[in-house]
Amino acid sequence: MPRRPSRRRFLLGSSGLVAVLGGSFAHQKWLNRQAAAAPAASGDQLPQIPVFDARNVGLVGFATARRTRMIALRDACIGPLTPLAKVSVTAGDQLAAHWLHRSGSPYADEVDAIAQIAGTYGVPLLNTSYEWGCTALAAPSAAQDSARLLRSLDWSFDGLGRLVEVVRQEGPAGEFWNVTWPGAAGVLTAMAPGRFAASINQAPYLQHIESIDAPSLDSAINAWRTYFAKPHLPAMHLLRQVFETAPDYRAAQARLEATPLANATIFTLVGLGPDETCVIERTREDHATRSGIASAANDWQYGAFPGNWQGIGEDDDDSNDQRGDNDERSAAIEKFAGRPTEDFAWLQSPILNGNTRLAVEADPRKGELRVRGYETAPDEEDSANPVTATLDLQTGI
Repeated sequence: MPRRPSRRRFLLGSSGLVAVLGGSFAHQKWLNRQAAAAPAASGDQLPQIPVFDARNVGLVGFATARRTRMIALRDACIGPLTPLAKVSVTAGDQLAAHWLHRSGSPYADEVDAIAQIAGTYGVPLLNTSYEWGCTALAAPSAAQDSARLLRSLDWSFDGLGRLVEVVRQEGPAGEFWNVTWPGAAGVLTAMAPGRFAASINQAPYLQHIESIDAPSLDSAINAWRTYFAKPHLPAMHLLRQVFETAPDYRAAQARLEATPLANATIFTLVGLGPDETCVIERTREDHATRSGIASAANDWQYGAFPGNWQGIGEDDDDSNDQRGDNDERSAAIEKFAGRPTEDFAWLQSPILNGNTRLAVEADPRKGELRVRGYETAPDEEDSANPVTATLDLQTGI
């Protein structure tokens, strides 16, 4: 399974400046080991997931109120750095901030303001990154009278499960509940009661050097090409914009299918009725949509796009599915389509693994959102345990 140090080195490499770290590799490796060995919080009572009302103060106000948690999140994702690594991340921040403004994102100034509140490195860079692995299902609810989104998020950084929050936001189309972290400007998972719910999965990446297996090099090439390509919105910013402005499922689907994107992405979308469910697989300008019962992992299931695409995850011999379990995860979660279950009963291996940090269940017609945070199990690195109580929000729609 992926280890956190390699993921952190990859994140630094994605800034295009990984060579700067060469002279401090041994020091950085030692710092990573110290961070990994830090004791976890303990206690019999699992903490509640905070709910923050940002409808009047926005995400800048959220970051201001939660600055301590925001810095803890930065430390969880980037960690302690050598002086040379800080130079790399700071340069990556500058590139990321410049690219966000070029992309036309309406939230670029907001990211700048949040970075000022943080007063340290990492905010712009993390706002242009998103999760490594995840599994999602769009299907009718057990009662067959509504649609339900099931979604797990896998990321190898410790702390994401402990620090997750739900933020109440709104736009011209109404209110939505964003499952997020302090300092993040985009949307990865959210529900708009009475409208729709949606989530993002990382899509496969384009392999440029077919003769060798070098995902970090391919990803660096992809990041470089994205930076200099015709600017388009990041997927997380498009999804937030859709939650702010789309009045219903059909409008959201049309926007997610047609709006040019900075990178390939997979959207899972559910509306109000049991027939309003789909997965939208996206490249920068093309899409493939599967309506009805549909699942998403981290590889293409429904589209046939030009190019040599590699599924996200662990190396797995000659398979194009580099994690080795995309098909298995999709098949596992589809077994719960339309089935009555206890909360999060679907979160089983291989959907549940050592990198699982978040699980979400959403029914926008009934106005129900359930969220639970996870961290790697201390005695079983290939699994994860709950680190928060289940947050159960209901509007009574």
